[in-house]
Amino acid sequence: MKKTFTLTITTIFALAAVAFAADKDAIVTAEKAAWQTIKDKKFDQFQKMLGTDFRGVYTRGINKADTEATEVRTLDLKSYTLGEIDVVFINKDTAMTVYSVTIDGTEDGKDISGKMNAASVWKKDGNDWRVVFHTDMKSE
Repeated sequence: MKKTFTLTITTIFALAAVAFAADKDAIVTAEKAAWQTIKDKKFDQFQKMLGTDFRGVYTRGINKADTEATEVRTLDLKSYTLGEIDVVFINKDTAMTVYSVTIDGTEDGKDISGKMNAASVWKKDGNDWRVVFHTDMKSE
C-alpha cells in the first residue's frame, strides 16, 4: 500500500512538472510571437493576443487594451533581439515573463532603438494564453 501511494504521488508530481514545462514553452512562444506580430505589422493578430483586462505601463502613460491596440500601430521595428526569457508561474493559469530586448526602430517617427528591460503577465483563457500586462523601459 505504501509503495502504491508513493508511486501515485511521484506520478502526479511528474505529470505536473511536464504540464508546467509545456506551459512555460507556450508562454515563451507567445511572448516571441507578440514581438514578431508587431515587427511584421500584423496588428489585428496582435490585438487578438491581448486580454480584455490588459494594462500596459509605460513612461507616456497607462494603456488599456483598446489604447494598446491603437498605439502599437505607431511602432516600426526594423529588428529586435530578445534576451533569455525568465518565466515565473503565479498560479497554473497565470505566468510572468521578465527579459531584456534590444530593438532598432521608431515609435511615432521617433527613434526608440536601444536595450530595454521588459515584463509581461500572461493569463490562460480557455486553451490560449493572453497577455494582460506589459511594461518596458530603457535600460541604463
